[in-house]
Amino acid sequence: MGWYYRRIVVPRVIEKCVRVITVSKYEAGRIAEQLKLSSEKLVAVYNGVSKHFTPVVTEAKNYIFFLGNTDPKKNTERVLRAYAQYLKTSDKKMPLLIADLNMQYVKELLEKSGIPEIIEKVNTPVYINNSDLPMVYSNAFVFLYPSLRESFGIPILEAMACGTPVVTSCTSAMPEIAGGAALLVDPNNEKEIAEAILKIENDKDIRENLINAGIKRSSGFSWEHTAKELLKIYKSI
Repeated sequence: MGWYYRRIVVPRVIEKCVRVITVSKYEAGRIAEQLKLSSEKLVAVYNGVSKHFTPVVTEAKNYIFFLGNTDPKKNTERVLRAYAQYLKTSDKKMPLLIADLNMQYVKELLEKSGIPEIIEKVNTPVYINNSDLPMVYSNAFVFLYPSLRESFGIPILEAMACGTPVVTSCTSAMPEIAGGAALLVDPNNEKEIAEAILKIENDKDIRENLINAGIKRSSGFSWEHTAKELLKIYKSI
C-alpha cells in the first residue's frame, strides 16, 4: 500500500497542486528531482521548535545523549561503534544515554559489532516523555544525531534550544538546519563521530561556542513563524 501510494497516488495528486510545501530546501530539491517538478512549484517552510525546549539544568552534564530507534537511517549501530572508539581515548569516559530503544536490542547490536564489553556504559530508559526531554537534553554534555538521512531534524534544534552542543551529519537536510551551529560529521565514519565528541570534551571554547551558536540558531525557528509562512502561501494561491 505504501509503495502504491508513493508511486501512483502522490504523483497524480501533485500534478493538480498549485504549490507543494515541504520542510526543507533539501527535501524540496529531492521531491523536484524524483517527481520531475518545477522548482517554482515547491516551497520550503521550516518546522518550529516548541517553547518548552529551554535550558533546565538540575545535575552535572556527564552523559552523551542519543535518540535512537530501530530504523536503520538513525545509524544506531555505527553510533555504538563510535562510542566504543570514544571510550578508548577519553579521560572522562562519559556514559551513553540512548532513548527509544530497549536494552536487549542494544545488547544484540553490541554483540554483532564485537563490543559487548561497553554495555556497562550504556543506559537505555526506552521512552522519555516529551515533558521530560528538555531536562534530558539540557543535562547532556553533547547530543548525537548522525542520521544517514533526514528531511528536517527537529531534535537538532531541540537540543540547541536547551543549550546542548550537537554533533550531526554532513548529509541531507542536517547541515541546512544546523546552520553552522553544530559539528558536522560523515555519518558513515564512526572515527569522525568519536573525534567530534572528543573535540567538544577536550576544548571548552569549542563547546561554549557551540552552545551559544546553537541557542541563537534555534531561536529563529518557531511554530508561530511556520504558521505565518503557511498562511502567506495559502493567501497567494
